[in-house]
Amino acid sequence: MSPDVTLAPGAEDNGFASMLCDLLRQNLEAKPHKMRDFNELHARVALVADDADVACTLDFQRGRVTVHGGVYGVPDVTIRGQSEAILSLSNLPVTTRLGLPIPRDPDGRAVLRGLVQALGRRELSLHGAVFRLGVMSRLGRVMSVDG
Repeated sequence: MSPDVTLAPGAEDNGFASMLCDLLRQNLEAKPHKMRDFNELHARVALVADDADVACTLDFQRGRVTVHGGVYGVPDVTIRGQSEAILSLSNLPVTTRLGLPIPRDPDGRAVLRGLVQALGRRELSLHGAVFRLGVMSRLGRVMSVDG
């Protein structure tokens, strides 16, 4: 069964939204074990790339996601920062049952170190993430190109 990943009307003009839609679809098709987390996700996640002046919202509805151009509705979690830092989240290795980033190789450690540094330099911020750890854990597993 193909994952239900769609672009909202008008979002096709937003390259960031189109790219994330493709990333999600490819991850779920290539790694069917991610469907379990995908089917449990029920949240709106806004991604705002300040340097590129672009945003999109991932509206997860247990087993389907609609990718909107711009911020749509009231997000449960907002990830805001430099586009490179946001996109590097998909390279974060997710290797534990809890979906926490525990890198086992030098490349994974470098990605995690870069993200921690981006948070420290305020090039990346996570709004609402502390109150939605389950969402963040599932989102990390679904979005990660690793495993």
